[in-house]
This record gives sequence, C-alpha cells and structure tokens, in this order.
Amino acid sequence: MGLIMMAGTPVIAPAAARAADDGLVAAYAMEGEVRDLSGNGHDGTVRDPRWVPGLFGNALAFDREPGLDRTVVVPDAPGLRTPSAMTLTAWVRIGPEGESCTFVSRVRHGQEPSFRLGADSWQVRAGGVVHGESLGMLPDEWIHLALVYDGTTIRVHGYGLEIMSVPASGDLGDGPLVIGGGDAPCPDGAVDEVRLYRRALTVEELERDVVTAVAPDPKAPRGLAADVSSRAVRLSWEAPVDSGGITGYEIHRFDPHTLAVPSDQTRVATVNALTYPEGCVEAGAYHYRVVALDSSGTRHPSDVIPAVADKPECPPTAPVLQVEPFNGWARVHVGTAADERGVTGIQLHRSTTPDFTPTAQTLVASPAERSTHLDHVDAAGTYYYRSVAVDTASQLSEPSPSVTAAISAPPDLQQALSGWYGLDEGSGTAVHDSSGKHHDGVLRNGTWVEGKHGRALRFHYDGVVKAPSFQARGAVTISAWVKRATDGTDYGFLHHYAHGSDSALRLSAGGWFGLPSAHVDGNDANRPAGREPIPVGVWTHLAGTFDGTYCRLYVNGEPAGWTHFERDFHGPSELRIGSSMEHLGGMVVDEVRTYDQALTPQQIRSIMNAPPAA
Repeated sequence: MGLIMMAGTPVIAPAAARAADDGLVAAYAMEGEVRDLSGNGHDGTVRDPRWVPGLFGNALAFDREPGLDRTVVVPDAPGLRTPSAMTLTAWVRIGPEGESCTFVSRVRHGQEPSFRLGADSWQVRAGGVVHGESLGMLPDEWIHLALVYDGTTIRVHGYGLEIMSVPASGDLGDGPLVIGGGDAPCPDGAVDEVRLYRRALTVEELERDVVTAVAPDPKAPRGLAADVSSRAVRLSWEAPVDSGGITGYEIHRFDPHTLAVPSDQTRVATVNALTYPEGCVEAGAYHYRVVALDSSGTRHPSDVIPAVADKPECPPTAPVLQVEPFNGWARVHVGTAADERGVTGIQLHRSTTPDFTPTAQTLVASPAERSTHLDHVDAAGTYYYRSVAVDTASQLSEPSPSVTAAISAPPDLQQALSGWYGLDEGSGTAVHDSSGKHHDGVLRNGTWVEGKHGRALRFHYDGVVKAPSFQARGAVTISAWVKRATDGTDYGFLHHYAHGSDSALRLSAGGWFGLPSAHVDGNDANRPAGREPIPVGVWTHLAGTFDGTYCRLYVNGEPAGWTHFERDFHGPSELRIGSSMEHLGGMVVDEVRTYDQALTPQQIRSIMNAPPAA
C-alpha cells in the first residue's frame, strides 16, 4: 500500500506555457462543463453536475443525493484509445470520511476495467492480466495522482513522485472513459484537471502537469515577475483578463525542493494591490505564485516563477544587554545587532515597568554596537532596560529581552561634599575649606600662582597641603584641575588617606608610562589609567572614585578607566594636595574637591563644570 502525502516531493521547475502535445488524447478543466480541451473532441456528458472550487478554478464534485447522477461519461472512440502506452493524471480529493471512490476509469460493461484510479486502489489490465495495488489517501485534501504505462512497467505517482511500480506487458483494453463512477461510484469527493495521454510521460513532464492548469484561467493573475535588483524580492503582476469578482490576491512562497501547490502552509500574505515586497525571509532561492481570490471562494493561481533573495529586507535583531547597577547609575554593555544590510543605530530604553514597550518616552541613549553606556538615574528603584536596533531600511527590531537592575539612589552632592578647596588665598599657609565642613588645611612649600579660576598652588619637591579630620565611610571621590609643567612622572599629586583601614585613593597626572591614573594603595594591578598622556601646560580635570569595589578614573569629565579591587575605606582620614615625598616638577593644582561617596559619571561632569569655590 502506498500512502500519498505532500512530504518528500521533488524539485518542480517553474511552470511555463506547454507546446501542443500530440500524445494528449483528452483534457478536462472542469470549468462548468466537461469539454475536451485537447482539441480532439472527446467531450463528456454529465446529467447532474455539481461544481465546487478546485485546485485550478472549479472542480466536479460527487455526493449521495438520491436521484442525481454526477458521473461523467466520455463515449468510446478510436481516438480515445491508448492501446500500447498511456498516462492518466488528475487532481482528486476524497471526503472527510475517507470513503472509497473511483475517480477515473475506462470500463466496458461486463468486463474488468482497462484502467482504474481510485481513492483506495489502482488497477490496470494489460494483455488481459489485471495488475493493481491498494492506495492510502488523506481525507479532505487535494492530491495529484498519475498512472503511467510504457508497455513494460506500470508506475503510480503522487505529486509527480513515483510511489510504486510493477512489471506488465500487453495492450490495454478500450471502452468509454468514466469520471466519478464506473465500478465504484463516488459517494463523496471531487475531481479536477483530468488528462489522458497515449504515451508514458517522463517525471519532468508529470511534475509540470502538477502545477499547470489544463486551460488558461481568465481569472488568474498574469505576468508575475520578481524584481531582485535590491537583492530582496519584490513581486508584481497584472490583473486577470477577467477581474470581475476578484477580491484579493494570496502570495505563496515555496521551497524550490518542494511542490509549488498553493496551500495554507505556503501562503505568506494576502494583498489587494498588484505588488508585494517580500520583506523578511531567510536568504536563499524560492519559487512564488500569486493566487487570485474571487467572491465565490474559488482560487485562481498564476504560473510559478523563481527568485533569489540574496539580502532580504529583514528587520534587525536587537543586541543583548548586560547591566551592572551602582549608586545612581548603571553600566550598560551593548552587544551586537544583526542585519543582512547593516545596522544604522541602536536605541537604549529604560523604564520602571517590567516587559515595557519601548517608546520615545523610554529612550535614554543611542549607543554604538559593542559599546558601554553609563546611564544616570535620579532616584533609587528597580529599572528595566531593553534595546532596539535600526537597519538601513529604517526597520526596527523586536525589543531585546528586558534586563532588570536594582539601582540605589545617587549621592547627594551637597551632603557628600566633605572638602572643597578653591586655593584662592593667594598668600600664607592657611588653606580654606569652602564645603562648610571646616576641614581647613595647612600649606608647606607651595607657591601661589594664577589658577584655572582665580589663584592656585604650584608644587615642586615636598610641597603639600594637609587637611586632616575627615571621616571615611566606605567610599570616596577626589578631583582637581591640574596643569603639568613637564612630561615627567608623578606617583600622586592628590591623596585621600583612610587611616582606619590603612588605605588610600591617589590621583596621578603622569604615572606609569606618563599616563594619568587613579589607584588604591599604590597597587599597580589596581591602577586604572587613561589612554593617552595629558598635555603639558594645559588645564585638565582629573577625578578618581572608589566605592570599596571599583576604582575609576575620569579625565575631563569622561570615564578613562576602571579596575575591580575590593578594599575597606573607613575611619579617620586625611586629604593631601601635592606630595611630601615626590618632586612634582612645578605642577599647578586648583579647585580640589573630596566627597565621602563615589560620585556618578554624570556628577563628575557636573562638578567639573561647576563654578569655582566662593
């Protein structure tokens, strides 16, 4: 028994107009009449026809209505006979109950059929010997069947694919051609596109029969074409010759290694226009058909055309996000987006609602791929981040999965400020603290000079301002405007010592390799450094933060480096401006600040641009 299914079907070449076939005996399109369209005049008669939508236009249906005869009979004639070879093809469908039905047969009264093609079996009588096998068909589905005899072998094909064969020889008998009756009338089913040849068709010819209508359909779309100049597929077609009652067009896409038979599984869109941009498909080769729909529910398919989508217009995929929360801000690492034509931008969205839909109101930044964005928030809370990619066709990706971050409140700048030294005294050794916390300092061996704002201090060897009586609480920020006099090395011009934990945060304008750096306890492994030296003779803003876990360096308000280093920072502490142990080579320092919390990147920029101390 052969079970006939759509799976495993062969490659189908695009349909094209077929030249006249002198082996074609009869062909029936079932378009409201049983007329032989081969030109041989073998018209059939049916007393009580019932027409239903078929694979191509209409089909002839069968039922059990009492007193009604749906059987088609084509009278025997010399031109209808196929004595030494033949091919019979038809689109057939059994009802939902799967009952037995003889779709097409040649049978003379009182004799075994010359050939028979049914729902449950087939039969061929060659040389007086009856050959046959059982068949299995899926109920309520259109199936293409073919019986082929070449004088030595009988072959049965489903959808053009051979499913069984038996050896046979001898001539075939004659008799009238019967559709929907014969030895086993059809209680339920339908037949469409019946063809009879007096020769054995090749596999390629059978495959073409599967996708080609017997008669040109005046309601089928014409001139289907694929424009692939953009490396995507854009279909266009002309309206049918008879467009009356056409309500729309279905677009069908097929794998070129499967049969181009329209179905619910191959339909990709339904449109009213005469064009269709394919948009997003996996890059590769495809076959396409357009099916016109009419008001009666009948489908009218076009020819099949091939097309290659080399770079389909698919929306991009959004980059995955990694979010690390801190006090008042989060570091958001943006991954890689994907698009065949390229990505032009990334949108970073933040919300306080889980699984939110990105909008203009949730957009916080437009970072580059494979970059890190430092995102500031104004209040503590649970935040959710998503990304959206934009491609060259301005298509938006689906949002990335939501990433959750619990972010603490940012430091209060006024409360966290524990020392602010404008260095505008201009003379003497007293250095005033403008923070209001009364952490005044004492100068030794410094020189008062013109500063970034007002006056400043120049330091050579053993020049230092010491401001004691601070209290470290686990985190610290130090910052200053600095102007280097030489490109020499310094190992710290600004220091905040936490004596309770025997730890310190230091800033260098030109440390190892002449690069600016921040470091905790002088440990080189925990020394974030800038990417390039700061220029000599130019005012530069440097800042360092330490939160007990991360040490960070900022140059002119921008993040320049960070390291992970866990260390306590607490107890009585002291700020030192300059150095009591090193020669700073005439370095000038102005507008020094220290905070007892690690400021956010945005806050570092704000204090750099803040007005000088009063």
